[in-house]
Amino acid sequence: MTKLSIPGKLFLAGEYAITSPGHTAILAATSMGLTIDISTATTTSSVRSNIIPTPWHFDITKPIQIGADTWRYVQAAIKIVQDYQAFQCQPITSQVQLTIHSTLNGPIGKLGLGSSSAVVVGIVSALNVHFALNLSLLTRFKLAGLAHYFVQKNGSLGDIAASTFGGVISFNSPDLSQLVDLDQPWINPAVIDQPWPNLQITPLAWPAQWRILLGATHESADTKTALQNLTLSSSFLTASQDCVAESIAAITASDYPAFVKALQRNQSLLQATLPAGYVTPKLAQLLANLGTHAGKISGAGYGDNGFAVVMDDATTLITNWQAAGLMTLPMTIFPENEVNHE
Repeated sequence: MTKLSIPGKLFLAGEYAITSPGHTAILAATSMGLTIDISTATTTSSVRSNIIPTPWHFDITKPIQIGADTWRYVQAAIKIVQDYQAFQCQPITSQVQLTIHSTLNGPIGKLGLGSSSAVVVGIVSALNVHFALNLSLLTRFKLAGLAHYFVQKNGSLGDIAASTFGGVISFNSPDLSQLVDLDQPWINPAVIDQPWPNLQITPLAWPAQWRILLGATHESADTKTALQNLTLSSSFLTASQDCVAESIAAITASDYPAFVKALQRNQSLLQATLPAGYVTPKLAQLLANLGTHAGKISGAGYGDNGFAVVMDDATTLITNWQAAGLMTLPMTIFPENEVNHE
């Protein structure tokens, strides 16, 4: 049996603009994520999870049907690897048993660290290791990204990149409209080996003394709903790019005061652009209590979480966040370009 550790993700800057192809966001891969066990099965294949009560049984040597149930992301991830291997004339021919254990969801609610994206990255990575497919990180990103995109019907794939590449990354979103027709029943695996317009993934050296604190609301946010009927102006996109460029420069130079200002500017831009519901009462408390620390809302807003980057013990910040009903968790950055397996 092989066990793999797959990171979650945390958006640090560039949210919403990243949904427009060619624009940039900064993401961190978090060690809080999920593990996947994979082993050879004797009869049929199966997937089990600690958050889905009923296992899914299937025959991996036959075409996978993607349903509308809770296994749809897993089904899409297996199907895209299955199709790509057939396209490469190296079809998968033996059954597997997969077990997913996630710390990203629980009885008290989601943490907003990208559970569905970590699952598709994990399935692709597990099949790659188990069958010795020797898929590059970029190919694994593309496989997981297409599977997730097809099920969700939108998204920048930044969360997929963070969970695939690890570390802290600068991510330019690809223009998938030139590659994938979502009105078609499935994806042509040939697009995986093609260049993807606008895609750029660049590792960033995160300063060793900067620690990330997550402030989780346990209020689930729906990015798809948040993006409906939202038109992002060219001035917003330009201003977001400037904020992200300032953030990258600050990270690269380990310039904490500049990072504080860059995140403040990005947060103010988002609040000036998005509907009032973007900042929930708990997220308002998260922002109000940042003080002199770097931080902002992460991701779509409307719930989920925010973060602070600290260089001290942040005792007052933690106390105030907890008093506001925020679950406060220290985040460890998952190692760059590494998917752990035993």
